Amino acid sequence: MLLKRILVAVGFIPVLISLILWSKAAFFILVCLIIGVSLFEFYQRMRKEGENIFLPEGILLGLLIPVGVYLRGEGVLPILLVFIILFLCFRQFIHLRIRQAFVNVSLTLGGILYISFLFSYIISLRDISSLGARLVVTIFFATWMGDAGAYLIGEKWGKHKLFPRVSPHKSWEGFIGALLVSCVAMFMARMWLFFPLVHTLFLGVLIGVMGQVGDFFESMLKREVGIKDFGKILPGHGGVLDRFDSLLFTVPVFYY
Repeated sequence: MLLKRILVAVGFIPVLISLILWSKAAFFILVCLIIGVSLFEFYQRMRKEGENIFLPEGILLGLLIPVGVYLRGEGVLPILLVFIILFLCFRQFIHLRIRQAFVNVSLTLGGILYISFLFSYIISLRDISSLGARLVVTIFFATWMGDAGAYLIGEKWGKHKLFPRVSPHKSWEGFIGALLVSCVAMFMARMWLFFPLVHTLFLGVLIGVMGQVGDFFESMLKREVGIKDFGKILPGHGGVLDRFDSLLFTVPVFYY
């Protein structure tokens, strides 16, 4: 498992960094790909549970958000959300099925808010003057280092369960490991970002906490539907959504 994770990271991370640094357009395309695949994994799993998700419409509506943010900035988000909500309600109305109407609309909209809305802030982060590319590299670096710290320290020394009903393998030791490693990662990031010391420590703790919250939230969703992963596209990691779950929570917080 660990070897597979390392091999995927070795292959993917250089490509990711190259796209971040190369151009905003190239990174935007990658973000759309991540959001589109993650939405597909989420909706496909919900459909297997018997829910009548609007899969193609949900993916297309979800992709409207990164496109809108890329073209017009995050100020366009309220308009897009109003349009998406009204469209889904109208779509359910013309579907002419009352059974589970609220659940169907809620799950479709929930996937868009959870995946597309939250992760689209990475586009706004990349757009910040001359610091954008370095900020994006930093949030990926600190979040994934925190994930690695939680996994490795939890595997080695984890004895005290954190929330066993949600994720039986998560431990307090792993959680503390995530905080410590995220802080170390943020201090390392000072080589290319000149944050004050106090800000660096605060961001390290915040990223460590929010990354674990994101991981726990996805674990809760997976436990609800009785699965281990949302997909299998990334060996050792699961699906794309499984790999980016922590970033869905750290990116918006880091941006603001």
